[in-house]
Amino acid sequence: KMDPEIVNGAVHFVISIIGIAGNIVILASFSHITYHKRKIMAVEKILVNLSGANLIILVSRGLPLSLYAFGLRNLFNDFCCQFIGYVHITFRALSVALTCLLSCFQSIMLAKNSPKTAKLKLKLQTHIVPILSLLCIFSMLCSVDVIVFSVSSYNVTVPQYTAAMGYCLVVFPNIVTFHLVGYGIFTRDFLFVFLMALASSYILLVLYRHGKQVQGIRSMERNHESTAEGQAAKTVVTLVSFYVTLFGIDNTIWFYQIISKGLISKVFDIRTLISILYAVVFPFVIIAFNKKIRSKLKCFTSEQKSEISIIEEMKHIQ
Repeated sequence: KMDPEIVNGAVHFVISIIGIAGNIVILASFSHITYHKRKIMAVEKILVNLSGANLIILVSRGLPLSLYAFGLRNLFNDFCCQFIGYVHITFRALSVALTCLLSCFQSIMLAKNSPKTAKLKLKLQTHIVPILSLLCIFSMLCSVDVIVFSVSSYNVTVPQYTAAMGYCLVVFPNIVTFHLVGYGIFTRDFLFVFLMALASSYILLVLYRHGKQVQGIRSMERNHESTAEGQAAKTVVTLVSFYVTLFGIDNTIWFYQIISKGLISKVFDIRTLISILYAVVFPFVIIAFNKKIRSKLKCFTSEQKSEISIIEEMKHIQ
């Protein structure tokens, strides 16, 4: 009979590798587009940062957990545990914030033109980098508790309120701290998810009113832009719907942990898997709805096929 821990490690490893590869493809595609066109849209800047955050989440969470499950114990000392834990939690918070920003940004871009909305749209597009920087700083500040409570091992009996991440432990000194940190994270995430849901509801309303191609939002001369915005809107709605589902499952499990007055290892494994699923699914949603990425991938595959055919022809000539 196969060891359940090995199975758990294998699942996390395979999922993490798939997600890492997918996010690297997204980053490489946008980098190639930016290099050749010398321009990147504001929404694409958000997507690039979101893909980068998801990539770091998978590297800092999925891979270390897999290595631990495969028998590689004592990989990190206390400092490494604090660093890796801080990086993971920071970029998880950033991923939530960026998804919220993406949905709010797209809902504003789809709003009907008026002097106020036109001014707001212009400000958002021109100040997107400072907004991204502020969200990054906010995420870093929200994750300081991991540095304080993370350790590589525990010499005596592990305390009740301990998050056993496999390769590291997050030891909460008491139930008050456990609840403060837990409810603090829940409140932050809930506010972001609530804003996501509102923005996505508005996007769905716009899509319903104006059809699949989001026609009528702009003038007929700018119909191409509207079509592109329609595709971006569908991307946002898909991502938000998936994230809200994961958020609901994750926090249902977390409330169960609160009631049970402790962190059960098997339940924590499920939460760990849920925490990386969004990062894995994200690149495939982008590929499915983003025409630029699809065309770039098609160009790459066609170039590869042509190179292979040329090599085969040269072999036949020889």
